[in-house]
Amino acid sequence: MDFIIQNLIPYLVLYKYVAIFFIAFVAAFIVPIPSGSILMAAGAYTSIGYFNIYLVIFLSIVGNILGDNFGYFMARRYGREVLSRIGFRSVLNSNNFNEIENKFNKHPGFIIFISRFEVLSTLSVNLLSGISKTNYKKYLLHESIGTLVQVLMYFFIGYLFADKWESINTMIGRMTLVGVFVFLLIIIFFAKKTINNRFT
Repeated sequence: MDFIIQNLIPYLVLYKYVAIFFIAFVAAFIVPIPSGSILMAAGAYTSIGYFNIYLVIFLSIVGNILGDNFGYFMARRYGREVLSRIGFRSVLNSNNFNEIENKFNKHPGFIIFISRFEVLSTLSVNLLSGISKTNYKKYLLHESIGTLVQVLMYFFIGYLFADKWESINTMIGRMTLVGVFVFLLIIIFFAKKTINNRFT
């Protein structure tokens, strides 16, 4: 991730607001770019007057929301077909996946909200929301709130701790890895529990 960030920073400095919008959009739509780290960098540059605070926040929010929505609608329209063609047909048609879809669609809000804070979880939840045809109004509401909180959090970390944003970014990255690992363990636990309940 550090390699990606180091290569994106020059584009951020050179293309400014275009780069902010583009990175936010692409990271939310299809490519796992660490947009939170770029937001912290943008916040740090804003603190010394290089960027306009309102433009950075506005473009980051709009880019993220547009990217998320493109991902949702593409997954809703083409996701199941594409995944079936590349070997996931049996998974999509399995009872276990149907149960996951049903449980997700009953209470999608918290998962959609919390997934905004890590790029891989954002892309995964956008895909699941689209494939599962999650109610769009619910998706948009929780995705927008999550995006707003995520953008403000990362931006102001960079803005307030301008000269230390890289160290904080490294610390957040480590915490995120631990969080993702714990999240995966929880999913595996509940998946096993669901399978065991079906055969007992």
